[in-house]
Amino acid sequence: MHNKFIMALGTTLALAACTDTASEPIVTSFNEASVGIQIQQSTFAVMTPEAEAAAVAKADARAQEICSRGPNRRAERASSRQVPAGEYMISTEYLYLCLK
Repeated sequence: MHNKFIMALGTTLALAACTDTASEPIVTSFNEASVGIQIQQSTFAVMTPEAEAAAVAKADARAQEICSRGPNRRAERASSRQVPAGEYMISTEYLYLCLK
């Protein structure tokens, strides 16, 4: 009985690790010329390529929404970098330029 429980738990964790998604995009900076958007995910779960593309698409949409508030209306992704986010989190910050 104990071994079956351990195997079931391991299978559940393995499946969760393959399908985990990132958190909602977080706005980290905005100055009307650029906006920083951060995406965090657990280090215990690797995102699938589809989940990663969906997370970046959400970040792109959030950046567009934020840039549209200023005089420069269009957001264009310029760069990305890994930033410290804690012991069990991975964080990628995307920098978007707000262009006319």
